[in-house]
Amino acid sequence: MPARRSLAVVLVAFAVVPAGGCSDRKGPPPASAAVPTWDGKAEQEDALRSAEQALNASEIEDSARVDEGMAALPQGLDRTFAAEGRPHTFDIACQAPGPRSITLTLDQGTARSEWEVTCGDLEADQFNIPSGVRFAARVPPMGPDAQGLVLWRFNAVDPGDVSGCEDDIEGCED
Repeated sequence: MPARRSLAVVLVAFAVVPAGGCSDRKGPPPASAAVPTWDGKAEQEDALRSAEQALNASEIEDSARVDEGMAALPQGLDRTFAAEGRPHTFDIACQAPGPRSITLTLDQGTARSEWEVTCGDLEADQFNIPSGVRFAARVPPMGPDAQGLVLWRFNAVDPGDVSGCEDDIEGCED
């Protein structure tokens, strides 16, 4: 029996010593725990091209571009638009150096809808906006250390080209 107790004490000691040693580590966290970042301008340019390709993939043929732009994730997006004359789409694509999603809020008067947009998708998220409304598109700022960008387009489309719900702000009943 004393041999078994001694063995148990030795095993417990070996289990505790490495755990205690890990808690005393100084310096930066291991690379696997670090937040992904872009390594220079080339990766940012690739991200911009990928976002443009995602917007192109979702664009409706014969749509008329009314406005477009880009926002950095640290600053977010806060723009107001007017859908005059015919229905429009608001298309948005996000790129970041690692897995991330953003929250897009569309506001029209008292109506509000929130959407999760996943960064890195091959096709932009597209939202239908009816004719004759003013609305705001918002993505909250992600903080000064966030890396990533959002590209968006606001396009006028023919009424026959609207598929699904005609108003993604007010919503539609199924």
